[in-house]
Amino acid sequence: MTIHATNVRTPERRAETALLTAAALHAALVLAAPHLPGGPWLTGGAYLLALGVCLAVTACAARGGHTAQRPLLRRFTLAFGALILGDAVTLSFELRALPVPPLSVADALYGAYYVLMTWGLLSLTRLRVNSLRTAAMILDSLIVMVILGTLCWTFLLTQPAPLHAAGAAYMTLDLALIAVGLLALRQQRLSVPVALLCAGLTLIVGGDLRFAVTGGLTGDRADVLYLWGTALQALGLWQRREQSVRGVQWRPPRPVRVWLAAFPYLAGGLTCAALLLTRPAPVTLWGAALTFLLILLRQSTVLEENRLLARKLRHSAAELERRGARLRHQARHDTLTGLPNRSEFEDQLRAALSGPAAVMFIDLDGFKDVNDTFGHPVGDELLRLVTARLRTHLPARATLARVGGDEFTLVLPGADERQAMHAARQLLGSLRDPVPLVGLSVQVSASIGVSLAPRDGTDVTTLQRRADTAMYHAKRSGRQQAQLFTPSLDEQRRERLVLEAALRRALHADEFTLHYQPQLRGPHLESVEALLRWHAPDLGHVTPGRFIPVAEQCGLILPLGRWVRERACEQAAAWHRQGRALRVAVNVSPLEFAQPDFVPHVQDLLARLDLPAHLLELEVTEGVLVQDLTGTAAKLRELRAAGVRISVDDFGVQHASLSALMALPADVLKLDRSFLTGPGGGGAPAAGPQVLRAVHTLGRELNLDVLAEGVETTEQHDMLRDLGFEYMQGFLFSPALPPQELDAWRAGRAAPSGT
Repeated sequence: MTIHATNVRTPERRAETALLTAAALHAALVLAAPHLPGGPWLTGGAYLLALGVCLAVTACAARGGHTAQRPLLRRFTLAFGALILGDAVTLSFELRALPVPPLSVADALYGAYYVLMTWGLLSLTRLRVNSLRTAAMILDSLIVMVILGTLCWTFLLTQPAPLHAAGAAYMTLDLALIAVGLLALRQQRLSVPVALLCAGLTLIVGGDLRFAVTGGLTGDRADVLYLWGTALQALGLWQRREQSVRGVQWRPPRPVRVWLAAFPYLAGGLTCAALLLTRPAPVTLWGAALTFLLILLRQSTVLEENRLLARKLRHSAAELERRGARLRHQARHDTLTGLPNRSEFEDQLRAALSGPAAVMFIDLDGFKDVNDTFGHPVGDELLRLVTARLRTHLPARATLARVGGDEFTLVLPGADERQAMHAARQLLGSLRDPVPLVGLSVQVSASIGVSLAPRDGTDVTTLQRRADTAMYHAKRSGRQQAQLFTPSLDEQRRERLVLEAALRRALHADEFTLHYQPQLRGPHLESVEALLRWHAPDLGHVTPGRFIPVAEQCGLILPLGRWVRERACEQAAAWHRQGRALRVAVNVSPLEFAQPDFVPHVQDLLARLDLPAHLLELEVTEGVLVQDLTGTAAKLRELRAAGVRISVDDFGVQHASLSALMALPADVLKLDRSFLTGPGGGGAPAAGPQVLRAVHTLGRELNLDVLAEGVETTEQHDMLRDLGFEYMQGFLFSPALPPQELDAWRAGRAAPSGT
């Protein structure tokens, strides 16, 4: 099957060809009519035929055009129909050599033509009532019409031949149509179809001028102007048919737009020149006077447009200034709380440093938990409520700013230490009452660090850094308190940063080692506890009490704990392969235990190293129980079901309840060393024999082994043995040893080791 492509422009070319061919045929016949027999009949027939083609093209456009254009095109089709009928009536008189009556059916049809054309052109203008622009365009069109009318009437009245009133009247009506057409042309930004309509009307004016002077009959050259003018209008309507609303618009170059805008004034100037250089006829004087009056009215619209434009510019300038002020405010203030941001705060602090001043760094305690639990919108609302409370307790002259998620800073000019600490306590007191949030009462607190100028620094950066240092110390010391900066705090923070950097390096440089401290049941070695040791090249031996808290704060405890588990299991597997199996206990931090891959990692270690599960013991602290009892118990059951032993480390130090302890699937209860040595580390036990016996009895009732840590003296050993303790660990037996030294220690003991 062959598919033939159809050129979508073929109908358009056919219509244009038919129009031009009909108009050209009529023009040729008009030129040749004096030499042809029956010339009037030939030219009249050709004229009516060409008008019929124009009517057919317009009717086809109205029937097949865009839905939005059909009503408009029907009006023009009716206008052309009235024109053809009027011309047919006129030709019927002329071809029969009968005089055309002063008033006939033809005049009524011509009148209908002008009414329908005016209606159609007005439909194209789409003018807005009470619009200054509409008034200006109407005045421009009237100026053009009056000037053209003045020129035309001056031309007619200066002719020696008698004036034909019908031609003069039709010419005047044509000028009115041109005025309306120009109005539509301006409104539609020089739409090509509307421009063709106006061009056709201009040719018709020329024909009416000739008819008014010569009173031409059929075959006169005025008919050529009439026909070509009608053809141009039909062509414009044909091009209009496919346009949805306004259609093809042409934006002329700027010089053309300038000339079009200046045309009414240039025409007025030419009229003045004509009045000065000639002897004007009365009609010329009247036309000039009317032109000047219209120009004055047009100028008044220009003045009003300028006034409105100036007012609009003033309004725009004021709006820009308001927006600029708003943008400047937004650039220096927090959008959530309305407080100054970091940039504005630093400027305020810089200005306050001309004298004594206090700087505070305020950090909300537990804000992350609220944000993670209830979502960011609730967290934002909490920040707004906290801001409102802090503002109500601000000292005079103080500037409060938000510099981070839940971080605020404050500068108090002229404050000394006493005034600064009093203000900090007032701010803490403002957060003492619970905050109503999402139907709950949320308890919020803050940690505040305070630095003083010039004592703690004389520049913005130093004062903020030292207030931040004091705040971190307040947070580590229990939160909900204010801490004044001291040089020792700066040293502590510097040490912490040095330790953190050294920890990161040590993880990659393999600077850590594991030592193992024996755990004895009576005289027998039953297990060992893996203890981490670190000897840094630049820091020397660093105790776990120094670097473990830093590792927990900066998140390095996760890779560090993973490394410890892997090395301890590898050592336990090595002893197992050597036939000297020994259970190894490994400490687990709460942060490690909370990781979703903790249990799978332990299971993978046991399988990969072929290590029996009963040779691994995991020590969890009471803090794990306090955080999430349900989740902790589930993980511990899974590990215990695999054969891993579980011990509760540092028992009695934190706040786990007895019910939580009973719910845990544990094997061992480790009595914290503070029960024996006390906070000061002295030899006298911190707890009396009754307390120790009660703990031992509790463990036995719960079917738990009870391990006493920190046994360092013979007196402690004897007291514990008399109270029923068998399972012990401490320096009395051995310090933590490297694997090789532990092997030697085991070999040197007469008592055999047990598994």
